[in-house]
Amino acid sequence: MAPSKSAYFEARKSDDRYDAVKAKAKGRMPAGLADTKAEALFNSDNYDSDGDGISNALERAFGGDSLSNDSRNTLPRPIKSKPSAYSDHEFITFIKYQDSFNTEGIEYIVETSYDLRTWDASGATEHNSENLEGGMKQVVYRSNQGRSDGHDTIFIRVRVKTK
Repeated sequence: MAPSKSAYFEARKSDDRYDAVKAKAKGRMPAGLADTKAEALFNSDNYDSDGDGISNALERAFGGDSLSNDSRNTLPRPIKSKPSAYSDHEFITFIKYQDSFNTEGIEYIVETSYDLRTWDASGATEHNSENLEGGMKQVVYRSNQGRSDGHDTIFIRVRVKTK
């Protein structure tokens, strides 16, 4: 099945862990919340179903499992071992939808900053990628400029926008 928002939430419901994780999540919700509202919240993009600190939308965008604590493997992470030609650049890697499978139009915006206040969406370039199973791919981005270009520190991040 091609990845999509509806496929993601439907696959969760057929998972053996679904009911147990949902029951545990309901225990974290405000007391007296109606079952229909609790169910809707549990299956919403903004909720963190498994309590690992990552919303359902980010779990979906980065190929995570919203029914299991997988925060260490899901979020983008920096790359410390860099090619010598780019040793003073910053690198980040993450899993994303392959373009042909990104039917819901998730946007992955890789940005760089020198001060953590001003971010530049044109400050990074895809360095390489590798297609994975299930319509996902592992990508590596690098900052366009390095520290030798007059910047003591360069930060890199990825933002996700869903529709």
